[in-house]
Amino acid sequence: MNLLIQLDVQLFLLINHLQNRFLDALVLGINWITEGGLLWLLICFFILIFCKKEKKRKIILILITLLINSWLVNVPLKLFLFRTRPNEAIEGVKILGKIWSNNSFPSGHIAASVAALLILAYLFRIRQRWFIFSSITFILFSGFARVYVGMHYPTDVLGGIIVGLVSSAVIIWLDKQVKFPEEKNEFG
Repeated sequence: MNLLIQLDVQLFLLINHLQNRFLDALVLGINWITEGGLLWLLICFFILIFCKKEKKRKIILILITLLINSWLVNVPLKLFLFRTRPNEAIEGVKILGKIWSNNSFPSGHIAASVAALLILAYLFRIRQRWFIFSSITFILFSGFARVYVGMHYPTDVLGGIIVGLVSSAVIIWLDKQVKFPEEKNEFG
């Protein structure tokens, strides 16, 4: 276990010390979009505008997923699996942007992003390669960004991915247990 922690810290330091102006701007932009659920609120707004049938169900499922992630990540997991943020545990961490003081593991940003993207793919039956590739790229870069700004260790990001996968699987399972009227067209 000690070796894993050492590798985690070394990878964190490697990514955290890559900082330059271009990456700073790019990473701060990604963090701004994912901060406070802004991206997912915009997606819910898009659904409200463009989806006529079942729009309430879709928005409710996305919001429930985000709430479950919030409760699983920010309350019990972070308290039970207490891990201090890198800036509190390591000297020389380069902080970029807002400094968080709560626990680090797992990453709530990543958990919410993974879950929301999976729920979107499920609800709209999105199977296209471009969506899958874009989603994976977004998650990986968002995870990189959380480490880059000094807020999370790489294993925090991995933990967030796992929480997002599990919570979205639970929501999808629950959705399949509830019978809804047949949908003719998702966007019409």
